[in-house]
Amino acid sequence: MKKFILCVFALFLTFNVCFADELRLDKEAKYQKQVMQVGFRILNANQIEKRMTFYYINNKDVNAATAMSNKTICLYKGIIPFFDSDDELAAVLSHEIAHALDAHKGLWRRLTMAASSKSYEFKADKKGVDLMVNAGYNPVAMIVVLNKILGEQNWFERPISHPIGSQRLITVYDYIYSKYPEYLVDNEYKNNLYYQNFLLTTKKERALVRQRHSNTVPVSNKK
Repeated sequence: MKKFILCVFALFLTFNVCFADELRLDKEAKYQKQVMQVGFRILNANQIEKRMTFYYINNKDVNAATAMSNKTICLYKGIIPFFDSDDELAAVLSHEIAHALDAHKGLWRRLTMAASSKSYEFKADKKGVDLMVNAGYNPVAMIVVLNKILGEQNWFERPISHPIGSQRLITVYDYIYSKYPEYLVDNEYKNNLYYQNFLLTTKKERALVRQRHSNTVPVSNKK
């Protein structure tokens, strides 16, 4: 019963998560346009027939969210400084679009997402990579932007709804390595400060990924 109440509460939060301060049209309309252009490019390139809308929200939280009830995807003002390219913006929006696609499957799926939120975060990251590639964005940007914004809690400090940041990062890397390895060889992010930090902090995990895929992935990537 307690778990059910928590699921309902989490679902309720998704109904209201995108409401915030009004957009300052004089200064911030450009961000709204950018969010829409990247968002609809992803939808169209992936031939997604389910309707979604995109909003830039004047809220200082470092966050993006999907309102499950109306499939509205909101990007908060506080996350904007973490983007250095449209690829990184596309990474965050693709993750949220993946959530919205699940939400379109009905109330029961939304309840399941609330009950197993961590597993659906991993799922949205992987689906987001697919959406990015199909839309012509570099999926390595998913690693870069997540390395900027994700926290790193100890096992007893884990948030209720999200996995530890390092787990998500290596899972995205593993997925790109197995499905889109060409992006990891001499990629445009190889000298990127934040990607270099990811390489530095995941040496052992990446070695395990390479070992696991040694017989299936034809492209070498020692980094």
